[in-house]
Amino acid sequence: MATLILRETYRALEEEMKTIDRLKRETSKRIKEAADHGDLKENAEYHAAREEQSLIVYKKQLMQSHAPFRFIEDGDIDIDEVGFGNKVTVLEEGKNEPEIYNLLGPIEFELDSYPNIVTYHSPFAQEMIGKEVGEHFTMEIEGKDIKFTVQSIEKVEIVKS
Repeated sequence: MATLILRETYRALEEEMKTIDRLKRETSKRIKEAADHGDLKENAEYHAAREEQSLIVYKKQLMQSHAPFRFIEDGDIDIDEVGFGNKVTVLEEGKNEPEIYNLLGPIEFELDSYPNIVTYHSPFAQEMIGKEVGEHFTMEIEGKDIKFTVQSIEKVEIVKS
C-alpha cells in the first residue's frame, strides 16, 4: 500500500535525502581519517564517527521504508469531511479550549514539517476520518471513553520547501 504524502513534502524529502547522503559521505571521510590514527579499540573519534554514520544510515532507511508514495496535491484535499491533508480543530469533552491537529502522514511527521501532526494511520486519526463538522467520536484513553467534537476542517497550510 502506498504512503500518502503531500507533493510539497516530497520535495522536502528529496532535499533531506540529499543532505543525508552528503552527511554520510562526510562521516565516511571522518571514519577513514580516524582509522588512520591507528588502534581502533581505544579510538574515540573512530567510534563516534561510526555511531553517527549508523544513525544517518538508519534515518535514510526509515525515510525510504515509507515508499512507494501516493502524491496528494493541494487541489485533492477535501474539507467536507476529515481526511488526509486536513487541519482539524477538535474539542475534547470537558475542556474549554479546542486542539488543532494536522492529519498527515509519516513523512511529514519524520521531517517535522508541520506542528501537531497526527498520522493518518493512528487510532485517533482513524476515529476522526470521515467525520464532518459538528460530529462526535469517542476514544478510549487510559481506560476512559473520551468524547471529541470536530469543530472545523480546513486544508493544511502547505509548507513550501
